Amino acid sequence: MKFYIKQKVFSFKDQFKVTDENQKELYQVKGKFMSLSNKLELLNRDGSQVLNSNRKIFSFMPTYFIYDPHGEQLAEIKKKIGIRPKFIIKVQEDDLSVEGSLFGHSFGVVKDGNEVASISKKVMSFGDNYEIEILDERNKELYLFLVIIIDQVLHENKKRVSTNF
Repeated sequence: MKFYIKQKVFSFKDQFKVTDENQKELYQVKGKFMSLSNKLELLNRDGSQVLNSNRKIFSFMPTYFIYDPHGEQLAEIKKKIGIRPKFIIKVQEDDLSVEGSLFGHSFGVVKDGNEVASISKKVMSFGDNYEIEILDERNKELYLFLVIIIDQVLHENKKRVSTNF
């Protein structure tokens, strides 16, 4: 099944809209304004929380944690060093990996050697827009939220690189 994520451009906090192939809004993602740990929430259309995340403040490489609405940790996402964007995800007993293209415009989410989701970023758009095809629908919300977290990490990295010059 295909999903689309579009970032709201003019906002003081991170906001995204998740739609299906018919552009029907399914979820929203909202960030907390001025949050050191970059807190995010995945919300249903009715505003109820599906998942939330935060960034580990002191770590060498960006690390995020995903929680259910009751505060139970579901996943840990760590960025790895490399020329291409690369992430390792621990989801309870499962290990997943995400590897992106050189410029970070397409990604594959791999579990046990099989691709379970693919992510492609639209290059010529205002704001960040992604198309996600999810092959393993048991964890669709987790994979959708993962796209937002990857987007956050890539933007953090761009900010860090641009301030060093």
